[in-house]
Amino acid sequence: MGKAVLTMHASLDGIVTGEERWMTMSDEILGEYLGYYDGVDRIVVGSRTYAELAGYWQNAERSSASGIEREIARKINDIPKLVLSRSPQDLVWRNSEQLRFEDDDSLIRQIQALKNAVGTVSVESGLQTWRFFLRHGLYDDLWMFVHPAIAAQGERLFDGLDHTHALRLASSKTYGNGAIGLYYRRNESERLV
Repeated sequence: MGKAVLTMHASLDGIVTGEERWMTMSDEILGEYLGYYDGVDRIVVGSRTYAELAGYWQNAERSSASGIEREIARKINDIPKLVLSRSPQDLVWRNSEQLRFEDDDSLIRQIQALKNAVGTVSVESGLQTWRFFLRHGLYDDLWMFVHPAIAAQGERLFDGLDHTHALRLASSKTYGNGAIGLYYRRNESERLV
């Protein structure tokens, strides 16, 4: 069975939206992603963030000033991507297909089947998609980069969860820009309360 990795960036106060205001990306962090994508079999994105990500990564492959970012863009653009949506989507990003669902139960079944069929599924965006995976216990690992900024405004990832998730720290790393990378694995007996 494969695994689903939730990967995201957050401000020190837990905000995961409005990254352009607080995220401090570096080649050092991009280097981590470069190795990570070598082991990713599928990328999952929500329909609300699909167009933005598609535009960004397709453009970055051709015109990013960062050589590392261009290399990551090539990898991301080549990896098969699934766009979660209830309604038809205009799929402009190469290697993209829609994972269409009618309700939560049908999406849960399809995600479980996906995890059984492939190795590593990288769940990249957006907030509602991450929350869905958290709420329904569909994730195995959580890779979060915490940036040295207090955003004060925006949405927090864990708001609205209805039970405790027990995690085990697998690794952590502090980067030169002050960000901290935290890689957690979900405990098998995660539901505590």
